[in-house]
Amino acid sequence: MIKSIARCLCLVVLCFSSWAFSAQITLGERIIFDSLLLNEERQFQVLLPENYHADETTDYPVLYLLDGDYLFHGVSGMLDLLANKGQLIPDLIVVGVADKGTDKYRQYMTPQGLSAPRKEKDKGKASEFLAHINEELMPYMAKHYRIADNAILFGHSIGGLFVLNALLESPDHFNSYLSSSPSVWLNDYAFVQRAKKVFAKSQHEPVSLYLSLGDETRMGQYGLLDVLDDLQPKHIKWQFTHYPNENHVSVALVSLRNSLKHLFNGWFIQEKVLNNIHSADDIVAHYKPLLALFNIKQAIPTSSVRAAIRYFYRNEKQADIEAFMQKVKQDLPSSESAFVMMLASYRGHFDSTQAGIALLLSRETDFSHSIEYIKAIAAEYEKAGNQKLAVDYYQKAFTLAKNQHVNQWQVNIIEAKLLQMNTIKQ
Repeated sequence: MIKSIARCLCLVVLCFSSWAFSAQITLGERIIFDSLLLNEERQFQVLLPENYHADETTDYPVLYLLDGDYLFHGVSGMLDLLANKGQLIPDLIVVGVADKGTDKYRQYMTPQGLSAPRKEKDKGKASEFLAHINEELMPYMAKHYRIADNAILFGHSIGGLFVLNALLESPDHFNSYLSSSPSVWLNDYAFVQRAKKVFAKSQHEPVSLYLSLGDETRMGQYGLLDVLDDLQPKHIKWQFTHYPNENHVSVALVSLRNSLKHLFNGWFIQEKVLNNIHSADDIVAHYKPLLALFNIKQAIPTSSVRAAIRYFYRNEKQADIEAFMQKVKQDLPSSESAFVMMLASYRGHFDSTQAGIALLLSRETDFSHSIEYIKAIAAEYEKAGNQKLAVDYYQKAFTLAKNQHVNQWQVNIIEAKLLQMNTIKQ
């Protein structure tokens, strides 16, 4: 008997091990294509949110990251906790724009008419590279991925100067321009005078500009701040943050994180605020205009979903839930599956496990693509003591995880459950 159990466990482990290697975390897909505008081969990396393949009705803002090969690892890790797991901001698609060596990168980042740092013969080609982003890279993203009408451009140091130049030359291509410690000092602060002339006459849709500076003293940014402060361009909502405890390198990640939090202000609601909501309808009323403002279709944070359902049970207003769920379906359609799962969890706890299962099964066809939804059904069957159906649904979730190429930590959770359930079954 013991040998039989050991043999079965070995088979299960071997089965999962073959998948575990292919499910390891990868930092995005690297894409290579020929740029007709630059007449050269270009590369960029695309990092999708963890649950990108779970719901084809969602779309995502795109963060275009200059000097992508240098910053990609740090930014992807930060966003993994800030957005994917922490839910402080919506999920983003990250595009890391690769360089082609320091000299070429600096030349592409340097505005036209100026010379690259310490390379007087290398005249700036920022306009050419901006055209490549606008006319080749962004259309590629729109064709191949579910992107929202919300584009963010981030650059640091000489890349920060490129961001500022992009705001002057192409204010209608991005919604937000994030410039960290930009090299405004270049060519005797020549950019400041140009910016003064353009900002005084510019007419475009409102955009956001986030400027930041570390402990540096010679970046030349204060001259630009004087121009912005004097002109107060009505089409640019700008903000400057000084980080005296960060150096020129470390300020990049800190400033990006804080800029994104400010840019998506209101997405995350603190628990102490959620605990005092007057009505679950208030949460819907909060997020409906916010989603329109951000131009996105995504599920709202789990904590807000939980607070809404909790409201009905705390105040003994379960009779009002059905009408509320209809409002969710209409006003927050991308969040519907999250609300159904949360309601099933509460019904399973306060009413009966069978009531929770019945609700989940009634919408299984609608959300059969969702790993979390199938896992929720499995968990309810596990609570009900139905080991066979629990295993069946965990296996369905496992297959979805494999097909959707999710991150390893998600696979580990399902794998552990299946190992546990198979052990119990034996």
